[in-house]
Order: sequence, then C-alpha cells, then structure tokens
Amino acid sequence: MERAATKLDELYTAHSLHLNRFMYKLTGNREDANDLVQDIFLKLCQQVSLPEHPKEWLSLTGYRLFVDRWRRKRRVSWLPLDDQWLPGSMSPEQAVIDREFERQVRMLLLRFTPRMRTAIYLRIYKKESYGDIARRLDCPENTVKSIIRRGRTKLSTWLDATR
Repeated sequence: MERAATKLDELYTAHSLHLNRFMYKLTGNREDANDLVQDIFLKLCQQVSLPEHPKEWLSLTGYRLFVDRWRRKRRVSWLPLDDQWLPGSMSPEQAVIDREFERQVRMLLLRFTPRMRTAIYLRIYKKESYGDIARRLDCPENTVKSIIRRGRTKLSTWLDATR
C-alpha cells in the first residue's frame, strides 16, 4: 500500500506539469485544466494496477474526460433558460441588473416615433406576430418587419452608447 502511494506520488510529480499544459490547451481555462488533472489522477487511483505506459494512459484518459465534459456542457447549453424552467435561479444582483436594463430600454423606447415604438413594444414585450402587429398598425407585414429591424438596430446602437 505504501509502495503504491509512493509510485502515485512519483507519477504525479513526473506528469502533472505536462497534463496541466495539455488540459489547458484543450480547455483554455486554468481552473478547468486543474480539475481535469485531478480527475485523471482520481481515475488512476481507481485502477487495479498502474498502467504500463503511464504518460500515454494519463494523456488519453485526460482527453476522454475533456470530451465527456465538453459533450455534457454542449448538451446543457441547448436547454431553454427561462424563468419558468429554473425557479428562483436568478440571484438578487442579477435581478437588479435586469430591472435596470429593462428601465433603460423603456426609456430609450420613448425616443422612437409612436409607430415604431408600438411595433417594437408589441413584438418584444407582448410577443405578438408580425401579422397581428401589421393589422394593428394597418400596414403590410413586410413594413412591420422593416420597422422592427430598424428599431432594434437603433436600440442596440443607443444601448452601446450608454455603456
């Protein structure tokens, strides 16, 4: 038992620097790289016997762990992130930031012409279709699409200017 622990220490000393560099190249993040190196050596501790070619085994295991994390992260990124799906997930700080941003957008909406303001408000806040907005404004649907596109572009420019 003591001999195996000594051998693990030697392997860690010999290969941890190489593994940290390799994992950093894959992840681009120091903390993630350190976590992966730790996971690699945890896997090594679970092995019945030490591998014949430790550097290759450690590198291959690290790469496989990285791919597993990457796939898991990619899968999770497709999940919808709305308030109903994650109850209470917003921090108080984020809620204040969101309210401030919302107030700023509403103030900027006042700069628009009434027609553009109505179209953008109905599309963004009321989630109405272009057809419904066109009927309300008594104009063609393509005109509504153009109005909303121009309005979003202006709003984006104004928000960038206020930062």
